[in-house]
Amino acid sequence: MMDDLLMPAADEVLDVTALTRLIKGQLEGRFARIWVRGEVSNLRRQSSGHVYFSLKDAGSQLPCAFFARDVARQSFDLEDGMEVMLLGDISVYVPHGRYQLIAKIAIQSGEGRLQLEFERLKRKLASEGLFDAARKQQLPLLPRKIAVITSPTGAAVRDFLRILKRREFHGEVMVFPAKVQGKGAADEVAAMLAHANASPGFDLVVLTRGGGSIEDLWAFNEEALARAVGDSRLPVISAIGHEIDHVLTDYAADRRAETPSGAAELISSLYLEACARVDEAGVQLQTQCENQLRQLDQQIEQLRARLRVIAPSRQVELLGMRIDDIENRLLRGAETRLSKSRKVVEALSHRMLQQHPKLRLQLGHQKVLTNASRLKRAAQQNLQDHRGSLVYLAKRLENSSLKATLDRGYAILQAEDGRIIPDKKTAESEKSLRARLRDGEIKLRVDL
Repeated sequence: MMDDLLMPAADEVLDVTALTRLIKGQLEGRFARIWVRGEVSNLRRQSSGHVYFSLKDAGSQLPCAFFARDVARQSFDLEDGMEVMLLGDISVYVPHGRYQLIAKIAIQSGEGRLQLEFERLKRKLASEGLFDAARKQQLPLLPRKIAVITSPTGAAVRDFLRILKRREFHGEVMVFPAKVQGKGAADEVAAMLAHANASPGFDLVVLTRGGGSIEDLWAFNEEALARAVGDSRLPVISAIGHEIDHVLTDYAADRRAETPSGAAELISSLYLEACARVDEAGVQLQTQCENQLRQLDQQIEQLRARLRVIAPSRQVELLGMRIDDIENRLLRGAETRLSKSRKVVEALSHRMLQQHPKLRLQLGHQKVLTNASRLKRAAQQNLQDHRGSLVYLAKRLENSSLKATLDRGYAILQAEDGRIIPDKKTAESEKSLRARLRDGEIKLRVDL
């Protein structure tokens, strides 16, 4: 009886997988993108690149997995015993029924706060376009004067100058002394950068110091200094720390060098490359000049050979004969031309006699008399034609007049006040009428 009461219903019983999946849904939905701090232990690296370890503290431990794609994005390698902060998601591995942290980002615990601040500033300045490639300036190929902003007593400046000297750089280097670590360092570096930009003659600025922790390098992560580097009139090389160190001035500068020595090698490489290009151009110019000289020598020799063939003295004699021939042709041509010119002058003289003004005046006077006679006859004929037209029009006008109409037996009916009576209806409205005839008027009485 008791067993029946304790027996659950069939739909209330979960199998292990179903329960594990329920737990998985609850945990993964609640614990996503969380930060966890602890000590790395039991670290295992797989050939796939995945890393498995436990994160522990004094009271507990948490299984963790770091997949290869995320491991490759980290700036350091995890080691057993290392204090770290991890950003990740809690996940349940159903086959084993255990939960673990799938890590995305790892930060060494001692540097965690500064690293987070670095990432925040980096995202902020990048979103404003301070790191855009379009803002970057080209480095000068042959910088004549370089401003180096660094600690004058540090190893960085010694390494920088040693590399330049070893690579036979012939430009001028001036050190602008500034603190590169600690309180006020960023302000001093920014002030020296402004001083270098305001000073005449400089072609390039180098910010440099040796390696150190993120706290040691933090001056070069200050927002104000990063903005000053981005706004610099002169091109800037940022050579801070070692190859693995990254600071904001690296992103804001026109070029990043991995080390102070790397900055010197970069500058001297540009210089040596330019010198090599100049030397190469000189060799090419010399070769080209030598080739042109050889070609000119060949042309001169060819001209000498041609000169021997054409025999200049013989050519002079031939030219003398040609000159004599041309002279004779010119004389004959001149005589022929003179004869033709005489004939033209005689023809023009004959035409001038025919065009003498006295003869032309006589012909003109005769023409005037003829035209005057024709004009007089035309005027008389025109006057006679206009008189006939006028008589005809006057007769037509007379035939169309009121008098002519009355003469043909017509009469005009008028009212007593002189109005014309146009029709019967108007006549019936009048008491008396007048009739105008050819020889006078008569009064009429209207009889309805």
